[in-house]
Amino acid sequence: MYRLAEVSANIIDQCVAQGVPFARDYGGLLDNRSFGGVLVSRTFYAKGQTGQQLLLGAYSAMNRQIARGKIEMFNRHEMLDVVVVDGKARGIIARNLITGEIERHSAHAVVVGSGGYGNVYFLSTNAMGSNATAAWKIHKKGAYFANPCYTQIHPTCIPRSGDYQSKLTLMSESLRNDGRIWVPKNMDDVLAIREGSKKPTDLSEDERDYYLERRYPAFGNLVPRDVASRAAKERCDAGFGVNQTGEAVYLDFASAINRYGKEQAKIHNIENASEAKIYELGQAIVEAKYGNLFQMYEKIVDQNPYKTPMMIYPAVHYTMGGVWVDYNLMTTIPGCYCIGEANFSDHGANRLGASALMQGLADGYFVLPYTIEIFCLVIFVQEKFQRKLKNLMKQKKK
Repeated sequence: MYRLAEVSANIIDQCVAQGVPFARDYGGLLDNRSFGGVLVSRTFYAKGQTGQQLLLGAYSAMNRQIARGKIEMFNRHEMLDVVVVDGKARGIIARNLITGEIERHSAHAVVVGSGGYGNVYFLSTNAMGSNATAAWKIHKKGAYFANPCYTQIHPTCIPRSGDYQSKLTLMSESLRNDGRIWVPKNMDDVLAIREGSKKPTDLSEDERDYYLERRYPAFGNLVPRDVASRAAKERCDAGFGVNQTGEAVYLDFASAINRYGKEQAKIHNIENASEAKIYELGQAIVEAKYGNLFQMYEKIVDQNPYKTPMMIYPAVHYTMGGVWVDYNLMTTIPGCYCIGEANFSDHGANRLGASALMQGLADGYFVLPYTIEIFCLVIFVQEKFQRKLKNLMKQKKK
């Protein structure tokens, strides 16, 4: 953790150099915002798509190296096994997912960065290709596994729509900065909403239960992820879920739109602004902050989240457990390294938002290049010594 914190500032410089468009404040300095689990603004961000922008920055840097001939890319391949020679990882066996051909790739060391094992659950937010095959294969070859029970349930995901669904969609945790989470207080209202005879906007403030604000007044809707997820499940298990499956709570932006609208009216010296004008000004601010997320939600659910509260529900999102690694990120198989979500390090039993990006980038940019270099150097020296020893033994026999 100390090393991760130590190199975290370098991650921002590295990503800015790669072109990641982090948000800036009025003076041009990097802006930051609050995130679940703390009461201070602690994360740098790129609108509502920080992870995607970091991914695009890393991809563009990698593609530059591919174009220069430094990297050879093998798309649509799946690792089937790790090759161990004399107790050291020296390559992999892979399958070409297009042709089905089995291939072998030799190497001085192997790095596994295949993500977590969230897809062992029935539904998760993970990509379907993240099936934990690589981690499982190296485990079968002797790599230890640590803390497999440490699975994070993210509180802001689009609820499942029925029995036939392959995965769930994650909505950014940043939405909890301005959204208020609630369910109806009365069971009659819950049943009416499920039947379609009543809309959530028909309920007055007194008829709504903002249960996180009620239970945790200091944090409000910015409680840690595990707390928010447990609270949502408890309300739904008690029968207050608001969709057809009974597994959804509301994330409402009406208060944020009204608050931002009044602020903008004052900034623009608009006296006695009408409710429609306040709504228009406030929606523009919310759209600037979360427009891409709202658009994605509307395409999936077919509801306008500016006018109707979003529906969210907890879902499996991240695994803090994984392949055991040492301080150098090496597994118990010499020469086999594991980085990012695939390993178990750094997060403990409950990861805070944004720290997965930090860990993955720190491992790849500022830890692994140095630790794997030392290992390869030792291997080269040992192999050179063994060759010299063999030649010497041959000369003695002559």
